Amino acid sequence: MSYRVVHYINQFFANIGGEEMAHIAPEIREGFVGPGMALNAAFKGEAEIVGTVICGDSYYAEHEKDAKAQILEWVKAEKPDMFIAGPAFNAGRYGYACANVALAVQEELGIPVLTGMYVENPGADLKNKVLIYETANSAAGMRKAAPGMAKLALKLMKGEKIGASCEEGYMPN
Repeated sequence: MSYRVVHYINQFFANIGGEEMAHIAPEIREGFVGPGMALNAAFKGEAEIVGTVICGDSYYAEHEKDAKAQILEWVKAEKPDMFIAGPAFNAGRYGYACANVALAVQEELGIPVLTGMYVENPGADLKNKVLIYETANSAAGMRKAAPGMAKLALKLMKGEKIGASCEEGYMPN
């Protein structure tokens, strides 16, 4: 059985553009996009990214309520076993969006969630409410983040016991 995963990324990681495209409204694409390729490969066939939600960082910050409602609708329709946001590394607005969308999915849809970011990211303030995999401060850390996040996500999907933060790589909560 292959577990179903929905992935959330921003406009930069979707290869749409940088700050000049941060205004884009949420959209969903089938399959994986950008860093989802690394996550999907790290699942080694045990899970598959079935949909990628993309939202501009500025759009999310300025329209949080509406963006979150639309994203929740799409996630619910995909019927995933897991929701992964990011990793956001040290991108502040992206980290905020990742943590808040993940929290909403967890609380409102009851779906296991995981996000990833640098410990100083503002989104890391939610580490006591949502599981956050600790990453490097820049996207140069993707090679390390993707396999670690995938391993932890698989444990969550399988209902396996999660070890201590120092063993699993998530931020202490």
